[in-house]
Amino acid sequence: MTIFQKLTIAITIFVLSLIGVGGYGIKALGESKDRVEYVTGNTLPSLTLLSNSNINVREVRASLSSLSNMEDQGQRVALLKSTLDKLTSVDKFMADYKQNYIADAHDAQMTDYIIQQLTLYRQAIDNVYKGGTQQSTTDTAAENTKKQVEQALIKALQDQRDYNLKLADTQEKSNEASYRAALYTFVGLIVASVAVAGTLALMILLYVRRSLNHLQHTLLTISDNLDLTLRADDSRHDEIGKTAQALNNLTDRFATVLADVRMSSESVATASSEIAAANIDLSSRTEEQAASLAQTAASMHEISSTVESNVENARQANQLGQKAAEAVTHGDVSVERMMQAMKGIASGSEKVAEITNLIEGIAFQTNILALNAAVEAARAGEHGRGFAVVAGEVRTLSQRSSSAAREIKTLIDNAIAAVRNGSQQADDVREAIGNVKTLITNTSSLVGEMSLASEEQSRGISQINVAINQMEAVTQQNAAMVEQASSAAESLNDQATRLRQLVETFRLREGGAHASSDDALSSRLALGMK
Repeated sequence: MTIFQKLTIAITIFVLSLIGVGGYGIKALGESKDRVEYVTGNTLPSLTLLSNSNINVREVRASLSSLSNMEDQGQRVALLKSTLDKLTSVDKFMADYKQNYIADAHDAQMTDYIIQQLTLYRQAIDNVYKGGTQQSTTDTAAENTKKQVEQALIKALQDQRDYNLKLADTQEKSNEASYRAALYTFVGLIVASVAVAGTLALMILLYVRRSLNHLQHTLLTISDNLDLTLRADDSRHDEIGKTAQALNNLTDRFATVLADVRMSSESVATASSEIAAANIDLSSRTEEQAASLAQTAASMHEISSTVESNVENARQANQLGQKAAEAVTHGDVSVERMMQAMKGIASGSEKVAEITNLIEGIAFQTNILALNAAVEAARAGEHGRGFAVVAGEVRTLSQRSSSAAREIKTLIDNAIAAVRNGSQQADDVREAIGNVKTLITNTSSLVGEMSLASEEQSRGISQINVAINQMEAVTQQNAAMVEQASSAAESLNDQATRLRQLVETFRLREGGAHASSDDALSSRLALGMK
């Protein structure tokens, strides 16, 4: 039952009680009104008529006494006439009384008796005074009869008046009893109505107060302890129970959101830790690549010096070729020197080829690391966007390094082929040393080609030096970017840890409504580990 229904029942009972009290009061007032109207409309007029009748009868008796002393007949006739008129007034009073004011059968009987006595009294007066023609009668019996009737009439009027007073007194006592009964009943009904309505109101107020206090205690406990496992009592089927259900639903929704935030923070922390570890590995690899590039630069510097020496030797060989006719005896020695130089060139070219292969491998590994870093940055979402840009730049630079290494390899392969060709020609020269004089022109031509090849080698090595310098600069940029990515990963890890600490200040329920959230957390952690 809802609070509204309880209040409606209480108010209905109170209103019905008021209606009952009011109805009884109206009934009591109606009865009192009837009794008052009876007193004012019957008792008082009856007493007035009886009093007037009694007064008139007494006046008649007094007039008749005066009539006996009058000697003038005219005065006697006039006085008797006025006396009889008073009796006529008494007749009218009694007729009016009988018609309108009879209280009961006894009252009616007394009225009839008085009317009868009035008739007898009129006859007795006429018998005594003969219409006023004589002062008095000598008939003692008639005089005695008049007196008896007169006394009986006065007594009857007095008795009926006393009876009406008795009726009035009885009515007064009845009014008093009815008033007391109505008063006690009215007070009892009021007290009962107030008691019932007050009891219901008190019960409803205590119920509402107890329910609201429990709800308030739950809210204060959640606010103070941040314990989202608490639940308000929602077993009631009223407005407070519905409010408690709404509070519990809100707490569940809030707990679910916090659980999701906690899972997200843990996923971010895991991803940032993996990114930091990958950055550390990438940093070490970048340092190794920088060291390899430094060694490659030193080797290329040596190769450049060797090639320049080859160019100079080729020039000298050209000059010697022109003088070959004069120094044919020294040709074998020169050819031997040239063979040694060509072997050195071949050996240096092979070393350069090995170095370029190493550079290409480093560029390939850098490209793979950059690809992995981009994947991890994509997993990090919004927080890994900056690192994704850095990873893209690293990947671009590694691809450029790989392209430069392939170009260097091509140049070295060409240089090796040229060196091998020169070595073969030197062998031919040594075998044909006896025919140097006839073949001097061809030798000069071959030496010129060697000079051109050496110059091309010098230019290729210069390009290799430029590429290596660029690779070294890119490697340094990679190292700086790796440091920035590492700092960003550490900051992201700190923020995730802080967020997790803030969420852990709330006390959440495990399992139950959060089972789906736990499954989502496990899936995200598994993806983060991958």
